[in-house]
Amino acid sequence: MTRAGRVELHTHLEGSVTPARLILLAEKYGQPGLPAACLTKDGNAYHFEGFHGFLELFKHVTSLLRTPEDFHVAARDLGGQLAADGVDYAEVTLSYGVLHLRGIDPAPVQRALAEAAALVEEADGVVLRWIPDAVRQWGVDKAWRAWEAAATAGRDLGVVGFGLGGDETAGPAADFADLFAEVKAEGYGVTIHAGEIPGMGAAAVDSIRQAVEDCGADRIGHGLAAAHDPLILATLAARGVFVEMCPGSNLATGGISAWGDHPLRTFLTAGIPCCLNTDDRALFDLDLEREYQQAGDLLALTATEHDSMQKAARKAAFDVSR
Repeated sequence: MTRAGRVELHTHLEGSVTPARLILLAEKYGQPGLPAACLTKDGNAYHFEGFHGFLELFKHVTSLLRTPEDFHVAARDLGGQLAADGVDYAEVTLSYGVLHLRGIDPAPVQRALAEAAALVEEADGVVLRWIPDAVRQWGVDKAWRAWEAAATAGRDLGVVGFGLGGDETAGPAADFADLFAEVKAEGYGVTIHAGEIPGMGAAAVDSIRQAVEDCGADRIGHGLAAAHDPLILATLAARGVFVEMCPGSNLATGGISAWGDHPLRTFLTAGIPCCLNTDDRALFDLDLEREYQQAGDLLALTATEHDSMQKAARKAAFDVSR
């Protein structure tokens, strides 16, 4: 089910750092022992256990992205990965919350990313746009700080939306309602990770509801828990909320126990617009071609459904100028 000109709406820049790039960065910053904590013995892939193990891995990788040049190189790398994957448009998340925590000014980083995006478009034919995000478990005040930096960078530097990621169990999305009201008032898209973490029960469904009803999310990242609640499925369908699905990621972090258990078919049957994404493509060793191939093989996704999902993804993109 190979297609040129695909769209990816849920991919993290930090999660695209390849093992080879990680080793180079570790050498650059005098931390040659760090790859051993992150990579398999052959150095060709990342390893971790469960969702919280993934968060620790993410922390290790981001600790080696320190300068605008580092982010520029990572963006160029990602552009090549996306081009090889048949993607011509991607909205890429970058954690401004992590930048602030590590004392890094997002402004020069975002300028470097805009410069890298121009080079990627020219060299690889891939349009990159940016979604800064905040980290849920670090609270509302730090999220406001991240949003203010994102708004200052603005559309001229390729910012098209603002998101909320991190540990979904750490606090309700409703706490961020005022922040996202401002994001929407300024004309930016809103995407919130919700319904991703296994074991939350009814709280996972409520997390999705709060993201949609309290925060006005245009898109939901993952959304697995909605599959078990007809009411929230109906809400997503009625409001046209787009779900950024990441089956390979969910399998890697324990959200599902097997690829074929992903509830993609439930969402399609409910009439909810959605597409497949890699989330953290290098950390999980994923690519979009294989994700769609798996969906075809294991979930009976048809070529017509694939094309419909891609049309929906282009419509859901936050860059309204395209």
